[in-house]
Amino acid sequence: MKRILFFLVLAAVSIACGRNAYKIDGVFTTDDGTEVYLIDLDRSDTLAVTTVQDGRFSFTGNVKEPCLVYVGREKKRVNLILEPGVVTADIDERTSGGTPLIDEYNAFHKRFYAYKREQRAEKAALTDSIVKANPDNLLGAVALEDLAHVDTSAFLALYRQTVTDRVRNFCLVRKAFDAIELQSRTAPGQMFTDYTIVGGNPDGTDVKLSDYVGKGKYILLDHWASWCGPCKAEMPYIKKTWEAFAGDRFDVVSIAVSDKREDTEAALAKLDMPWHQILDAQKIPGEIYGIAAIPHLILFAPDGTIAKRGLRGEQIYETVAEIL
Repeated sequence: MKRILFFLVLAAVSIACGRNAYKIDGVFTTDDGTEVYLIDLDRSDTLAVTTVQDGRFSFTGNVKEPCLVYVGREKKRVNLILEPGVVTADIDERTSGGTPLIDEYNAFHKRFYAYKREQRAEKAALTDSIVKANPDNLLGAVALEDLAHVDTSAFLALYRQTVTDRVRNFCLVRKAFDAIELQSRTAPGQMFTDYTIVGGNPDGTDVKLSDYVGKGKYILLDHWASWCGPCKAEMPYIKKTWEAFAGDRFDVVSIAVSDKREDTEAALAKLDMPWHQILDAQKIPGEIYGIAAIPHLILFAPDGTIAKRGLRGEQIYETVAEIL
């Protein structure tokens, strides 16, 4: 009888493990033996570590409920929703697929970012339909977090009226909400908040934001990083504005965030950025001004109040031209 009970329990455990089992088949063109990490983004936990052999790697395990993870290392990684089943993860191409939630989220993501930057209403409408269909699960949470970077009003409406506490408490959604709340305290019309970057000047001396802001000029503060492609795409617009208006009434400061100092310096040697530079700011500006993603530009008025924030593309030149 005991043997029968033992095998029944073992069978039940095996079935449960099978239901919750996942396998990640990965591709990563790098040296053999390079470590690859599986990180739970909500809890900041390392779920597993493996190594690359012949450009491939794999993870196996069990997951009780879907979770948002990244697979890879440092900047070379791909985000995906991990759930039971066989998942593919191509770090080279930053793509994933194979299970229902992953495929559904990827389909949403493809449509969401196919819209142009100005099509906020279309992005909000698409996200609205996804979140309302998934107000209590991870798909709704990650879709809502995407919207936070595009349309804060639409994000807040869904956050407050549609989703459950389970989605509100998802780490990335909570961070997005906190950042938006912080942005409201550093919104246009508010006085700037000062900070110091130790060794932030190119010569290694300390620098304060107040060394530039509140000194009688309009200051365009550009938050960027050497690894950020969209940041580099903004540089021609910033340069056009600087060349047209720099002088007694206007100037530009670029501040490198979340970047290695040597990488910033190498990028500056290649990029044409002849205005003021602040290096090695890491997360300080983002934590004070609620910056969830870069590039992020803030225009300060001569008295130090915030005039505009979130300027992009031709809007940079047009806004400064109109003000001046």
